[in-house]
Amino acid sequence: MFVLMVSSLSLALFLTGIEATIVSTSLVTITNDLGRSGQSSWVITSYLLTYTGSLIIWSSCGIIFGVKQTLLTCLFLFVAFSGGCAAAQNLSQLIICRTFQGLGGAGIYSLTFYSFVRIVPYEQYDKISSVAGGIMSLGLVLGPLFGGAIANSDNWLWVFLYNVPAGCIAAALLFFALPSQFPYQARASTDQPKSDGIGVKIKTSLHRLDLFGAFLIFTACSFIIAALQEGNLEYPWSSGMVISFFVISGIAWIAFVGWEWLISLKAPKISAILPWRLTSNRIFMGVALGMFTTGLPLTVCIILLPQRFQTVNGSSPIGAGVKLLSFALSCPVGIIGCSILAGRIKVPFFYISLFGIIFQIIGLFLYSSIDSIVQVWPGQFGYLALAGLGSGLTMGAFTMLGPLVVDKEDQSIALGIGLQLRMLGGVLGVAASTAILNHYLDSRLSSVLKPAELAALLRSTEAILTFDHDVQIHVREIYAMAYSAQITLAAAFSVSQLVALAMIWKRQNFRYSKE
Repeated sequence: MFVLMVSSLSLALFLTGIEATIVSTSLVTITNDLGRSGQSSWVITSYLLTYTGSLIIWSSCGIIFGVKQTLLTCLFLFVAFSGGCAAAQNLSQLIICRTFQGLGGAGIYSLTFYSFVRIVPYEQYDKISSVAGGIMSLGLVLGPLFGGAIANSDNWLWVFLYNVPAGCIAAALLFFALPSQFPYQARASTDQPKSDGIGVKIKTSLHRLDLFGAFLIFTACSFIIAALQEGNLEYPWSSGMVISFFVISGIAWIAFVGWEWLISLKAPKISAILPWRLTSNRIFMGVALGMFTTGLPLTVCIILLPQRFQTVNGSSPIGAGVKLLSFALSCPVGIIGCSILAGRIKVPFFYISLFGIIFQIIGLFLYSSIDSIVQVWPGQFGYLALAGLGSGLTMGAFTMLGPLVVDKEDQSIALGIGLQLRMLGGVLGVAASTAILNHYLDSRLSSVLKPAELAALLRSTEAILTFDHDVQIHVREIYAMAYSAQITLAAAFSVSQLVALAMIWKRQNFRYSKE
C-alpha cells in the first residue's frame, strides 16, 4: 500500500511539473492557430497567477479539511479545466480555462509535496526531497519535448487533453491508497464537539482560512501583471488605466502586509498566509527572498527560450524542445546534486547557493550577449547548461533550507511560502519580459512594417514568412534583441540573489543534520 501511495502522489506531482513547461514549445503553434499572438503570454501567466496565489490556501485547506479530500478536489479542477483548455475555440476561452487549471494545479503541487515530506521520518528528509525534486525535474525535462512533439503533429489540443486520463488514474489511485485521515498527526481539530453537524464544522473551518489575505495577494498580483502585459501594447505606459493598475497593486501589497501583521497579533486562530513571527527570522527571510529571486530566471528561461528558437531561428516545436535540453537537463542535475551535497557530504547550504548563483550569473550574462542573428551558434548551449546547473543548485538549496530554519510547527507554512514566492517571481518575470518584448516590437518594428503587417505579426508570428527575405531577417533580429534583453533581466535577478545569500550567512553556516 505504501508503494501504491507513493506512486499515486508521484503521478499527481509529475502532472503539475510537466504542465509548467509543456506549453513553452507549443505556445507559438497554439496562438498561431487561435490568433492574437500579442496576448499569448496570458496563456502562461493566467495559469501561473492562480497557481501562485492559492498555494498557501490549499495547504491550509489540506490541514483543516483533510489532505485526501482536498487533493481529490484539486485533481477534479485540474482535470476538468484541462479538458476545457482542449475544447477552447479562441484564445480568451483558453486563458479562462488555464486560470482554473492553475487553481487545481496549485493544490496538487502543494499537497503532494507536503504529503511526501510527511510519509517519511525527518531522518530521510534529504532523500524524499531528492525524490520529489527528481519527479518535478522529470516533468521539467519532458514537458518541452512532449509539447514540441504534440505541436509538430498539428494537434495541439493534446497538450492539455492528456491530463484527463492521466489525472483520472491519479485520482483513482489516491482514492484507494491514501488514508482518509492522512496525515493523522497533521489533522487540525476544531473547537466544535464531534456531534456538531457538518455545516457547523465547515463554517468553523472556513473561519480559519485567511481568505482576505488571499484576496489581497490575488489583487496585488493581478493588477501589476495586467499593467506589465498591457502597457505599451493595448495602452501606453502613461495611460490612466495602466497607471491606475500599478497604484491599485501597490495599495493591495501594502494592505496585505498590514493585514497579515494585524491577524497575527489580533486573530491568532486564522491561519495567516504570512505568519508575522517568521518575519523576525533573518535566515528564513533570506530563504524567502532567495526563492523569489530564483523563480524568475528559471521560469523566464523555460518559457521564453523555446519561443526564441522558433521565432528567431525558425526551429520546429520539437526542435525548440531539443535545444532547450541544455538548460532543462542541467537544472534537475543541479537539484539532485544539491540533495547529495547537503545530505551526504554535509556541505553548508550557503556554499551550495553561492556556487549556484555564480554559475547562473556567468551563464545568463554570457547568453544574453550572443549576437542577434538568425543562425544557431552552438556555443550558446554551453552557456545555458551552466545557467541551468546554477538554477538547480540554488533552487534546491533554498527549497531544502526553508523548513529547516523554522520551528517544527511552522515547517509546512514555511515550505508553502517558499513555493508561492518562487512562483510569484516566475509570473512577474514572464509579465516583465512581455513588456520588454512589446517595447522592442513597438519601437523598432513600426518603422519597418506597415500597420497592417505589424497587426498581422501580433496576431501570429507566422506572418514573418509573408514578408520579403530581407525584412524577415530584420524582424527576426529584432526579436532576438528582445529575447536577449529578457535574459538580461533574468541575469540581474540572479545577481540579486547575493542579497538573500548575505541574509542566510552565519559564522557556523547552516547544514542539514539528521539528528
